[in-house]
Amino acid sequence: MYQKQKTPIPRILDIVRRLYAGEKLSAGIVSVEYGVSSRTIHRDMLKITQSIPLENRNGIWSLERSVLSRGEDDLNHILLSSFARNLEIEVECLERSNLSSEKISFAIEYKNLPKKLGEALAASLVNDEKCGFVYLKSEGSSERVVDPIKIYTENGRWYLIARDYKDDGIKYFNLEKIRDFRRVKEKQTLTPEMIAQADSMKSIWSSTGKESFRVVLYVRPEIAEYIKDIKLHKSQTIEDEHYDGGLEVHCEITHKLEILPQIKYWLPRVHIIEPKWLRDELMEDLEVYRQEEGEDAV
Repeated sequence: MYQKQKTPIPRILDIVRRLYAGEKLSAGIVSVEYGVSSRTIHRDMLKITQSIPLENRNGIWSLERSVLSRGEDDLNHILLSSFARNLEIEVECLERSNLSSEKISFAIEYKNLPKKLGEALAASLVNDEKCGFVYLKSEGSSERVVDPIKIYTENGRWYLIARDYKDDGIKYFNLEKIRDFRRVKEKQTLTPEMIAQADSMKSIWSSTGKESFRVVLYVRPEIAEYIKDIKLHKSQTIEDEHYDGGLEVHCEITHKLEILPQIKYWLPRVHIIEPKWLRDELMEDLEVYRQEEGEDAV
């Protein structure tokens, strides 16, 4: 009988540390060491791969050595902190005052991160400087001057969260769409309220200018334990555990795309109870998909 850990965070961090130390980890062996199932370790690895490039060869997990960076610079610290924030954790070893060679030896150049831009952003962040760039969008490019707040990763993409002087709002900027980046030798004018606003953003779809709404979900028993560990949304709370082992889960979101992709991933094991309009939109999407699949099969 496996002893269920209430939180996977210490386990995941220890796994990350071991991977960066060069260990090759078998899910079966590691599961015994941590007192969980091999399926749980496999899920941990999948969660880690959202931010860190790993290889899985015949069930043996390891770091992609081709992208290993041995530097101990500001960029490494910022990237490692971004990974920690993505897991919703505050870890003492990630505090700048506690950094040591041993503790950051597993920082890397992350997959999909433009390193040159990352290093320039890190310099602006460390020196509390404004920065400017051209931002590409479908409707055309625009010049931006921002106060950078943090680098953020979600679903394999990298973003800058910053105060945008164009409309004085807190926004996400996809690093892949930034061109002609330049450091502006002027100090930031961020307020504590702006930083708190950035910290409160749950996803790239979050909007600080919109009122949140509640989503109520039923999670079927076969994935209940996993959803307790790896949340469907960062605001997730478990309101009830049903007699059958299922869960009633509540989330607070500002945009439907904060939660719909996760729900679709777990179908049919997650059901939308409220709001009805969101359930209707999901069913419409599924009907469109069914029709398109039927046409392709003809």
